[in-house]
Amino acid sequence: MRLQLDFSKYQGCGNDFIIVDELKGRKTTNVARSKLAKSLTDRHFKVGADGIIFLERGKGVDGSMRLFEPAGNEADMCGNGIRCVASYLANKLGKSELDILTRDGVKHIERVGEQYRVDMGIVRTQRRDLKAYVTDNGNASDSMLRFPLRTLAGKLNASIVNSGEPHIVIRVRDVDAIDATTIGEETNADTKRFPNGVNLNFVEVAGPHEIRIRTYERGVYDETLACGTGATASAAVALMLKWVKPGTVKVRPPGGTIKVELDKEGRAFMTGPAMCEFQGKLVADV
Repeated sequence: MRLQLDFSKYQGCGNDFIIVDELKGRKTTNVARSKLAKSLTDRHFKVGADGIIFLERGKGVDGSMRLFEPAGNEADMCGNGIRCVASYLANKLGKSELDILTRDGVKHIERVGEQYRVDMGIVRTQRRDLKAYVTDNGNASDSMLRFPLRTLAGKLNASIVNSGEPHIVIRVRDVDAIDATTIGEETNADTKRFPNGVNLNFVEVAGPHEIRIRTYERGVYDETLACGTGATASAAVALMLKWVKPGTVKVRPPGGTIKVELDKEGRAFMTGPAMCEFQGKLVADV
C-alpha cells in the first residue's frame, strides 16, 4: 500500500519528530503507523527523527497525539513531543493555551513567550504506578525512590518513577564519563524485569538548582539529545532526594535547556522550546 503524506518536522532541544496532521479524519491504521515509524525515522535513507506523531481529533481537547517510535511501538507520553505538538497547534488554531490528549491522559500547555509550559501531572513514585514496567516483588505502596540496578559495571543506586513514561534515574559524578548506551542496552535486554522496556537517565548535579542529564530512551533504543519526560523525572527525583535546593530546576541535556518545577503535591511543570524546522511531502510504502 502506498501513502502520500504531508508532514512537518519539529524539534525540542534536539529531540525531533515528524508530525502528521490527521485532525480531519484518520488516514492511516496503527499497523501502518508502526511501519512508517520504523521506516521514516531512518536518518540515512528517509526523513530521520526520534519518532512520528500522528494528530487526531479528541473529545473536549484541541487534539490527540499518538507517538510511534523507531522500534514501531507506541509511546505513552513524550515531553518534548507534546511541546512540538503544542507549537504546531498554537500556530494552526491561533491559541496560546491548549489541551492535548496523550496515552497518559490530558495535558494542559501554555505558551510562555517563545516556549511552552506543560502540566505533566503528578510524578508517580510508588510500585503500583510502575507495575506495567517493572516486575520486582513488593507492596503496591512501596516507594521506588530507592531502586537497586545491577549492571556489568556493578550495582547502581537508582530511583524509578513514572513521569508519563517509566524512568530510571541514576546520580553520577561525571555524566560525560558514563557509557549510557551500553548500560541502557543491557538494562533493556532484561525483558523479565522490564517487560515493556525502560528509559534511563544519568544525572550530574551542576549547581544548587541545576542538573546535567543524558537519557537512553526505550522505543528509540539509543541515547537522544533530550527527553522531556526524562528531564521531568530527573528533576523530580533530584528535588525529592534533596540533591538540589527547592525551586525551579534547570535541566541541561546535550540538546538544550528545560526548566522543571514541582509543587507541594508532586505535580510537575516542564517548560522548554519547540520549533518547526521544515515541512514536506513524501510517498511511503506500508
